[in-house]
Amino acid sequence: RFQIQTQFISAELTEDQLLLLLESLERKIVSQQLNLVRTRDTLGSFQGETGAIVLFPHEEEQMLTIALVELSGVQLQEDGSVIPRDQPFEAVAALFVVLYALNFLSG
Repeated sequence: RFQIQTQFISAELTEDQLLLLLESLERKIVSQQLNLVRTRDTLGSFQGETGAIVLFPHEEEQMLTIALVELSGVQLQEDGSVIPRDQPFEAVAALFVVLYALNFLSG
């Protein structure tokens, strides 16, 4: 008999992230945030032609999204690159799942 053990890694969203997600729902930007987090590089597409971070046409939505993503364990640099902190995979995965569910339920 073989015993198979699996390891489940869980991460929870913080209260701050939940508040930002609520605001994202109100602003109807969850689908854009989901597409951003879904990308293979996660945040590699933040850099625009000028080298500045470009996400959304409105600065408030951009700042909201940056804050939400940074609370998931990655730090954005001015050039659009990303520096991982404190096991970002689990936190970004949790964010992805919540964004996916919210997008599905609100769509």
